[in-house]
Amino acid sequence: MDQLKVKAIKNIVNTYYNIDVNSSSKKDHLVKARAICYKILKEECGMTYSFIGFSFGKNHATVIHALKEIEWMFKSDKQMQRDYHNIEALWLEESTDYVELKPTELKKQLNFLQEQNKMLNLSLIDVQERCEEISKRTKKYKSVVDLIEQRVPEQRLKEVEKKINHLINGL
Repeated sequence: MDQLKVKAIKNIVNTYYNIDVNSSSKKDHLVKARAICYKILKEECGMTYSFIGFSFGKNHATVIHALKEIEWMFKSDKQMQRDYHNIEALWLEESTDYVELKPTELKKQLNFLQEQNKMLNLSLIDVQERCEEISKRTKKYKSVVDLIEQRVPEQRLKEVEKKINHLINGL
């Protein structure tokens, strides 16, 4: 579950900045982006320094250093602070998808989804049968429809429809 959270925050940051935080580069914008990831994973997810470091191919000391420095980064780079809050908001919006479920809850949800799937399959079969029935019925009238489409200009279709309706209903 934690790997999914790491992957999700990496995707958010990568998309936000259009970069790859997995890069081993020490360029300023990548260091800042990784620091934002570390801060969210530590504060919002309660992950250990070691796990965060491992997830980024870094040492736990790198994570500790980045988290100590991030407040100074925010003071010197107000845009980074705004970016952090935007990314944090995106994370909080998405983080509800990563709630850990107990095996019994998972089993209940699985059973529910299987039942829903059965019902949808039955509905699909019903719809297919209806489509076949309609298709059989309309084959009888295909020649009439073809004639109307060939000979009647589109602007007169409503008028022809009205006349056919009168003819069929005996009006």
